[in-house]
Amino acid sequence: MDNNAFYFKKINDFLAFLELPLAKNDCFSSSFPIQVPFHYAKKIEKGNPLDPLLLQVLPLEDENIEKEGFTKDPVGDQNATQEPGILQKYNGRALVISTSACSIHCRFCFRKNFKYEPTTSLPSRLDKWLASHPDVSEIIFSGGDPFFTSPSFFEALTESALRHKSIKTIRFHSRLPVTEPKRLEQLLSILKCIPAQKNAVLVSHVNHAQELDEESKTIFNTLRESGFILLNQSVLLRGVNDTVEALSDLSHKLFSQGVLPYYLHQLDKAKGTSHFEVSDSKAICLLENTRTELPGYLVPKLVREIANEKSKTPLC
Repeated sequence: MDNNAFYFKKINDFLAFLELPLAKNDCFSSSFPIQVPFHYAKKIEKGNPLDPLLLQVLPLEDENIEKEGFTKDPVGDQNATQEPGILQKYNGRALVISTSACSIHCRFCFRKNFKYEPTTSLPSRLDKWLASHPDVSEIIFSGGDPFFTSPSFFEALTESALRHKSIKTIRFHSRLPVTEPKRLEQLLSILKCIPAQKNAVLVSHVNHAQELDEESKTIFNTLRESGFILLNQSVLLRGVNDTVEALSDLSHKLFSQGVLPYYLHQLDKAKGTSHFEVSDSKAICLLENTRTELPGYLVPKLVREIANEKSKTPLC
């Protein structure tokens, strides 16, 4: 078995690996099935049912809880869609849904109910769309995970943005530096060419210091040395990182790998994620207390994304 390319896709295989009691129903009834890369699973403490990485990826019956205010489109992606795969919410920026695929299925994902469209024609469609929207100066590649694609498709997609003089900045949002860095390595030759042509930004998505390892450090170093600006965004998750210690440790470890904390998001209220919710009052208190423990440059902005608003909404 090539462990680097292996994914846990059955709950009981995953639980057996972690030396935890098996679930009664290995085929958990969910439209959002389990998927955990072996690389990520190795970082979970065996025998610990409350491990903060485990809680992010293990399907629970709590996902079937119906709670008012939790919807299938919590951030207004549908209303922001210009054409399949191209969204515009904010002035001067456009977001590209590069793929529906991701290396890991996080249970709190705000796009777990998103209706993805085929992306085969996306590079050519993006090229045409940008030609008619010269006011757009920044392209944000999202997904799924924009790095979880083939090198040929990834190169075609990035070239569609690079060829437009109106585009000044290209930004990528990805979990791969901590979930499957080996998969990302095959794109490095393409990525390293971008900073010579445009401002290049990587926003990693890391929620807990335990997710960071030597492999993520190597990836971040390579991208930083090539000219990328490295930022991180996290989601505040009950039981995962909702303590001053967890948030402080995360900021320190990110900085040790050359990444600056950027956003701490309040949970996007996607259907099936209510068990992760942290109240606004607790979130504000946590950030205020974290601020006393950290230098200002390591304190992320606490924000919420509200559908149809023209920017993220600061909470404190």
